[in-house]
Amino acid sequence: MLCLSASEQLMSAYALLHRLSPNHWPTWESTIVPDQNAEVWFRTGRRRAENIHPGIPVVVLGTEGLGVVGYGETISGVKFRPDPDWRGAAPEYQKGYRKPDYRVCVSIRRVRVPLEKIRSRKSISRLHRTARETTTWLRSDQYHELMLLVHKA
Repeated sequence: MLCLSASEQLMSAYALLHRLSPNHWPTWESTIVPDQNAEVWFRTGRRRAENIHPGIPVVVLGTEGLGVVGYGETISGVKFRPDPDWRGAAPEYQKGYRKPDYRVCVSIRRVRVPLEKIRSRKSISRLHRTARETTTWLRSDQYHELMLLVHKA
């Protein structure tokens, strides 16, 4: 297994991949509507706050086989705050989303790239399987490969 130093990891960090679970957020489709940008707060997990700032490219990968459901960029740095959309969470998760956590605001444009198309590309075929945290980093080659699919959608 290849272990990268912190500086090597940062150099390979080009864009953010956010995972959107329809089980946690069943109303996501009414928030992220076609042909409009939506501002959504995502948990940053173990990502270092100082590395996340406005202007970072973002891809939103829907879990449960949804594929890519949105793309955009960060419009804030990391803030310790509750999720303002907690009411849209499934009832069993609302309490957790009301609690402050490290989050970043992202401007998202909805798109539909089926999981099958992602699986067919070697450099991104395992994204839906690896690093199952809500927010992870993408290398530039992965981001560009995803954006090729987005712009064909």
